[in-house]
Amino acid sequence: MARGRPPQQPAGHQARPLRPGSATAPRPSASPRTPCGPAKADMALPGAPSGPASCRNKGDLAMEALLEGIQNRGHEGGFLTSCEAELQELMKQIDIMVAHKKSEWEGQTHALETCLDIRERELKALRGQLDMKHKEVVMLRQQVEEHEKVKQEMAMDYKQELKKLHEELGRLKRSYEKLQKKHIRDFRGNAKNHREDRSEIERLTGKIEEFRQKSLDWEKQRLIYQQQVSSLEAQRKALAEQSEIIQAQLVNRKQKLESVELSSQSEIQHLSSKLERANDTICANELEIERLTMRVNDLVGTNMTVMQEQRQKEEKLRESEKLLEILQEEKRELKATLQSQENFMHEERMQTEKLQAKLKPADTKHTIEAVRSLEESQAEKRYASQEQGDLGNMLSQLDFTHSSEELLQAEVTRLEGSLESVSATCKQLSQELMEKYEELKKMEVHNNEYRAEIKKLKEQILQAEQSYSSALEGMKMEISQLTRELHQRDITIASTKSSSSDMEKRLKAEIQKAEEKAVEHKEILDQMESLKLENRHLSEMVMKLELGLHEAKEISLADLQEKYIETLNKLVSENQQLQKDLMHTKSKLEISTQMCKKNHDKIFKPIHSRAPEFKNPEFNVPCLCLLWAQ
Repeated sequence: MARGRPPQQPAGHQARPLRPGSATAPRPSASPRTPCGPAKADMALPGAPSGPASCRNKGDLAMEALLEGIQNRGHEGGFLTSCEAELQELMKQIDIMVAHKKSEWEGQTHALETCLDIRERELKALRGQLDMKHKEVVMLRQQVEEHEKVKQEMAMDYKQELKKLHEELGRLKRSYEKLQKKHIRDFRGNAKNHREDRSEIERLTGKIEEFRQKSLDWEKQRLIYQQQVSSLEAQRKALAEQSEIIQAQLVNRKQKLESVELSSQSEIQHLSSKLERANDTICANELEIERLTMRVNDLVGTNMTVMQEQRQKEEKLRESEKLLEILQEEKRELKATLQSQENFMHEERMQTEKLQAKLKPADTKHTIEAVRSLEESQAEKRYASQEQGDLGNMLSQLDFTHSSEELLQAEVTRLEGSLESVSATCKQLSQELMEKYEELKKMEVHNNEYRAEIKKLKEQILQAEQSYSSALEGMKMEISQLTRELHQRDITIASTKSSSSDMEKRLKAEIQKAEEKAVEHKEILDQMESLKLENRHLSEMVMKLELGLHEAKEISLADLQEKYIETLNKLVSENQQLQKDLMHTKSKLEISTQMCKKNHDKIFKPIHSRAPEFKNPEFNVPCLCLLWAQ
C-alpha cells in the first residue's frame, strides 16, 4: 500500500508557500497573465510601424510577461523541452539583433563624433581666418586712408609748385617784355646803360637755361608719370582678371555646394530608410516574441490539464485505497465471527461425544436422564439447526464476501500496477521537472543578465540618440552661425570690392590729373620752345649789340670779362640750387611712388591670397556646409 502514495515533492518545494498558480491552487485562467494574446497581437499589427517607442514598449511588455511566465513555470516545475528550444532560439535571435544594433549604433556614433571633430576643426580654422581677414580689412582701410591723405598732400604740393611755376613764368614773361621794351628804348635813346642791359641779358639767358633744365626735368617727370599710369593700368587689368577668376571660383563653389547638398540629402534619406527598416525588423521581432509567448502560454495550459488529470488519478487511487481498507476490516470481522462459530460447533461436538461415552455404561440408570438429555439435545439440535441455517446464511455471505474480496483484490492489484506506473511516470516527471527547474533557474539568471544588457543597450541607444540630436542641433546652430559669418564676409568682400572700385576711380582720377599735368607740361614745353625762339632772337640782338659795341669801342674788355665771370658764377650757383631742388623733388616722387606701390600691394595681396584659399579643399568643405545651410 506504500507504493500507491503520490510522489513527494522536493525539499525546496515543501518549504515554499503555495502560490496561486501551484498544483494545489490551480489558476483561474491563463489569459490574464499573458499580455500578448491574439487580440493584442491583432491590435499591435496595424500600430507596428507607428514608431520605435511603441515597438519598444510592446517589446518590454512581451519580454517582462515572458520572463514572469518562465519564473512561475520554474516555481511550478512544469515546462517542456520544445518551449526551451524555442526560448533558446529566441534568446539567440535577441542576442544577434542586439549585437547588430549595438555595432550599428557604435559605428554611427563613431562616424558622427569624427564628423563633429572635423567640423569643429574646420570651424576653428574658419574663425581664425575670418579674424585674420577682419584685421586685414581694418589694416587695409587704414592704409587706404593714409594713402589718400598722402595723395591729397602730394596733389596739393604739385598744385602749389605748378602755381609757383606759372607765377614765375608770368613774372619772367612780364620782366622779359619789360626788359625787351627797356632794351629797345635804351638802345634807341641811350647807349650808356649798355652794361646793365648786358647783365640783364645774361641774367635772362641764365633764367632761360634754368627753364630749359626745368623743362627737361618736367619732361622726365612726365615720362615717369606716364610709366606710373601704364603700370597702374596694367595693375587695373590684372585686378579685373583676378576679380573675374574669383567670380568664376565663387560660381564653382556654389555648384560644388549644391552637389554636396544633394549628396547629403541622399545620405540623410538613405539613413532614414535604414532606420525605418531597423524599426520594422524590431517590430517583427516583437511580434515573433508575442507569438512565442502565446505558444508558451498554450503549452502551460496543456501542462495544467495534464497536472489536473494526474491529481484526479491520485484522488481516485486514494479513494480505492480507503475502500480496500474498509473491505479488509470487514473481512477481518467476518473471519472473527466464523472463528467464534467454529469454536462453538467444536464445543457442541465435544459435548455430544462426551454424552455418548457416558450413555454407553449407564443406559439403564440414566434412561430418564437420557430422555431428558435427548430432549435437551433435540432442543439443542433445533437450536443447532437454526444456528446451522444461520451458519449457511453466514457462509453464503462469506462466499459473497470472498468473491467480492477477490474482485476487489484484482481491482487493487490492477490499481497498484497502474499506481506503480503512474508513480514511475511521476518520478520521471518530477526528475524532469527538477532538471527543468534548474535549467529555468539558469535561464532566469541568463534572462536577468540579458534584461540588464538590454536595459544598458536601451540606455546607450537613448544616450546615442540624445547625443545625435544634440550634435545635430549644435551643427545646425554652428552652420547658421557660419552662414551669418559668411554673409558678413560677403558684405566685407562687397565692401572691399566697392573700396577697390573707389580706388580704381581714384586711380582713374589721378591718371586724368597726370594727363592734365602732361598737357600742362606740353604747354610749358611749347612755352619753352617759344622762349627758346625768343632767346635766340635776343641772342641775335645781343650779338648785334656786341658787334655794335665792339664797333663803338665804348666798353673795355676787362669789364666785360668781370661781368661775364660774375654772370657765370651766378648761373653756377643757380644751377646748383636748381639741382638741389630737383633732387629734393625726385626724392619726394620716389617716396610717393614707393608709398603708392606699398599701398597697392597691401590692398591687392589679400585678394591674391584669397584665390588659393578658394582652391584649398580644407577651406572649401566648411564653406560648402555653410552655403548648404543658407
